[in-house]
Amino acid sequence: MGPLVTLPEAIRRFGIAATAVRTAYAHHRTDADQPLTPAQLVEQIDKFLILASNMDREEGETAAVVMDDVARLGDHGLALLADLAAWAQHLGLADAVLGIGATSLATANWIIRHHGRIRSPESLVNALAALANRTADTRELEQMAQFMGDVIRACDDVIRQDMEKNNPGRPWRLLHLNRGIVATRSHNLALMVQVFDDLISDLPEEAPGFFEQGMQQMEALDYPASVRQLMAQYHAAWSHPTLH
Repeated sequence: MGPLVTLPEAIRRFGIAATAVRTAYAHHRTDADQPLTPAQLVEQIDKFLILASNMDREEGETAAVVMDDVARLGDHGLALLADLAAWAQHLGLADAVLGIGATSLATANWIIRHHGRIRSPESLVNALAALANRTADTRELEQMAQFMGDVIRACDDVIRQDMEKNNPGRPWRLLHLNRGIVATRSHNLALMVQVFDDLISDLPEEAPGFFEQGMQQMEALDYPASVRQLMAQYHAAWSHPTLH
């Protein structure tokens, strides 16, 4: 499967979103806790997108370039997009938030394609959650869960060490839990096994709660019998932890 959003498509959608944010800001001149105005952010994001596109064209879309350069540039792009998304949210522009989120996902895909590491996945968690909430198509959900796995594997070692276990809103945790939900909604049993096993491996302390909530959703929603059975198997294995 290809990326959720290609870079050319993201650039097109970003142009529409950027115009909406700049226009709304010009009419309302509202204050927000952001160091740069929408126009300044758009100018810098445009430069980043041009640079990313040029690298794809000159180096190849899957070329391994200097990893730190890709991580640094990608992190800069994601930070700028997160700031512009905050402006769009502040101005009440829901469609613009989605367009900017799509650009963030394409940026993450650009980092992954060039063998870089993702250092700031916070905006990706929000973009993926918003996208998941807008679809019930099982094929799209499969693709999303697989892309979330790519993001997880590309996360920087500092994130993977998961040092802030007392913070339930940390992106490492939310990526795994949301990926589990998306995989379950896809009804793809093989994908569910893969995602559940990744969750258990990376966040074993979260597994009992995840499968407990999963069983509650099996009761509340009309899931196929095969999905219910698989969830029940994992729930049974993790609802009664053994002593060591």
